[in-house]
Amino acid sequence: MKLPEIFANPVNIRSFAQGSPIFNAGDDSGEMFVVQSGEVEISINGKIVETVGPEGFFGEISLIEDSARAADAIARTDCKLLPVNRHHFLYMVDEMPQFALHVMKGMADRLRNADKRAAG
Repeated sequence: MKLPEIFANPVNIRSFAQGSPIFNAGDDSGEMFVVQSGEVEISINGKIVETVGPEGFFGEISLIEDSARAADAIARTDCKLLPVNRHHFLYMVDEMPQFALHVMKGMADRLRNADKRAAG
């Protein structure tokens, strides 16, 4: 399943210019983002930990936990993002269980990559 297929005809796409902050560590959560076009860098304490491109998503952990952001997200290139708020997220999990599995797979991939980086 590709996330953009789920969000056909989005009406609330947000555009960010290269270098623009999307959110900063410590910000309140409330939504995750699906990358429609462009790339977003995710960094922790100034170190880039991931680059998210088209069809990727980010910001889901603080949305799920209802906690402050743990990382910074900056537009690496001009990009278009689709925000997914908590209400929409819960609706998608309830109505399309494969959506939840897709998000969990993405989180597992990030954890696996973080383990590899930590191991050297």
